[in-house]
Amino acid sequence: MSTIKKLPQAQSILSHVQTADPVAKAKLEEAVKSVAGVDGDRVLDQFEAEALKITIDEVTQGSTAPLTAAQVEAVQGALALRVAQLKGERVAAADAIFTSEGGALQSFRGKILGAMEDTIRKANGRPVDINMMVFSFTDTVLADEILRLARENPHANFRLLTDWSQMSSSGNRQSARLARTAFDEGLDNLDIKFKKDNPYVWDPDQGRPVFSHRHTTGLNHHKGFVTLIDGRPQKMVCGSFNWSMGAMTRNYENLMSLDRKDPDHRGIMNSYEKEFEGFWNRDDVALTYAEARKEKDRIFRSMYEANGVAYTSPANNLQDVEDPIYRAEPKGYALDINAFSDANHDELVGRVGKSMADTIEKEVRDFGRIDTWAELMIRVPGLAAKPAWVHENLRANIEFGDGGVSINTATVDELDRAGVSRKQAERIVAFRESHGYFESVDELDDVKGIGAGTLDRIKPTLNAELSAATFSARAPDGSAATTGWSSDHHGTWNVPSEGAESDDIVRGRNVPTNRNEVEAIRRDMAAPVIDMLRRAQPGETFRLVMYGISTGSKEYAALKEALARGVKVKAVIYKSYNANALADMQKLIDEGHDLEIKTFTSKVMHEKFGVIGDDVFNGSANWSNSSISKHTEDRFLFMNQPDVANRFIEEFERLWDRASTF
Repeated sequence: MSTIKKLPQAQSILSHVQTADPVAKAKLEEAVKSVAGVDGDRVLDQFEAEALKITIDEVTQGSTAPLTAAQVEAVQGALALRVAQLKGERVAAADAIFTSEGGALQSFRGKILGAMEDTIRKANGRPVDINMMVFSFTDTVLADEILRLARENPHANFRLLTDWSQMSSSGNRQSARLARTAFDEGLDNLDIKFKKDNPYVWDPDQGRPVFSHRHTTGLNHHKGFVTLIDGRPQKMVCGSFNWSMGAMTRNYENLMSLDRKDPDHRGIMNSYEKEFEGFWNRDDVALTYAEARKEKDRIFRSMYEANGVAYTSPANNLQDVEDPIYRAEPKGYALDINAFSDANHDELVGRVGKSMADTIEKEVRDFGRIDTWAELMIRVPGLAAKPAWVHENLRANIEFGDGGVSINTATVDELDRAGVSRKQAERIVAFRESHGYFESVDELDDVKGIGAGTLDRIKPTLNAELSAATFSARAPDGSAATTGWSSDHHGTWNVPSEGAESDDIVRGRNVPTNRNEVEAIRRDMAAPVIDMLRRAQPGETFRLVMYGISTGSKEYAALKEALARGVKVKAVIYKSYNANALADMQKLIDEGHDLEIKTFTSKVMHEKFGVIGDDVFNGSANWSNSSISKHTEDRFLFMNQPDVANRFIEEFERLWDRASTF
């Protein structure tokens, strides 16, 4: 580990800790560094020094005599457990929970409501938006709690976009109930919309229209929400989980939560918000409850008349309400003191001047992120000496993110600011554009001009994380499907060209043959899966958990290509509805491919994720053509994030142990 900085309070706490033994001194310094790195920086603060002192006192029984080598070794051993505990206590910027772990009624409701309540609490009276896109909502407890939050917090605006099938109040559906309650109570901060659909066929035996899933013009299949303060995303929840008792008590489901503390997650949260805005503002697609009731009445009247049956419209006392355009417009810029982004730099220069901005960025670059305002004042004395009005102006707009810059998304300027020379930054970006995303920061040694010494110096401020969102959308008028309601999500995704080779490219030890070149493919929900599978190397294991698979999907084609290259695949599949896919998979096994399958029949296995190495995809979408070409869905990629990947590997192994051999 590189040199650390000891804050004055920490030095005071450890002033009596000393040793004359050179070996002990070196080991003690390593112990200090390990504690200083608990929160990811290279600064020993008061809290960390106190933790170290407690450990030393336990070993020395409070003696202030110089430490012996044996005592320092004992301190190191005891400290390893303490450091692991402290790291585990830090709030994760990304988390995943699973019904397989038990206690779903409490944990799933708690995760959803906790994100909403934490945002409202953090806002402290400032405007809050909670924008939900949920397919099925039948949990009365969740609905009651959302009503309570809406009643108690008039500054918080709750918006729910749900599926057409949720218009009825039967089956304990809560969306219609929420809409009626908001209308009856005059809750202006609770709005419900339904995705327009026409999933009905005439049943001659019953003499009336009946719902037919096969005839839907597209489901709103999302299962998540994003919270905002002053128009800026704060938290996001997503996954396979429908908001129902059945999902919590009878299904295998997952729920992910993201926090803006991790700057690499802000992009995915912004994407979800943009998709919500694009969806909500489509007046021909997203209908208020009153509009949806009128549309259903129109459809039924037409079908009754076409079949020569008399029709009487149901009573409807709902009135049309104003449906203004919704846009999240941040009120002021949230300045992340730990970020090296272009926007943060410009904002920081505007508030404290270029010289002080450079000083702050150098402090973060040299010693890691800053966690609190008090720590900022201690670590940057020049800023502490600034006039009060500078502090007030800065403090009102500051936040303390996890820091770091992703080599997979950073611009040349951002890399330069993080400590990479400009020439090296230009080469990193060029290399990324030619070969695709980096798998790790260690791959930078394949970039010309970056050796081991340079890599060791710049690694503390860099990471290779990537979080990205993909979507699907299709209007009910029969027009072609798009890759989302927001135009921001249209375009292409660069993936490795399958098996591409080029003699004029010198490959380093970390750039395998199939990443010599990249190609641009449509940015649909298959793109992140194709990207993951084309990166997979022979001998690596791709773990797949999927509710529904179509053998004609692009994801399944990519899976077969990976198997042909020698990638191992282990899959847990829900047996119902997947007879064709399972039969085709059996053929692949018979042909000698390294494919293992297990299935669930007695319990619904509703998850939809894949993991290989430290990459994960997850979301609402199955591997089906209709997910991409018909429904409104999401799928997210979390790349080079071992903490997230490990959670999904743990879930895979639980499901694998419980599933039946195919």
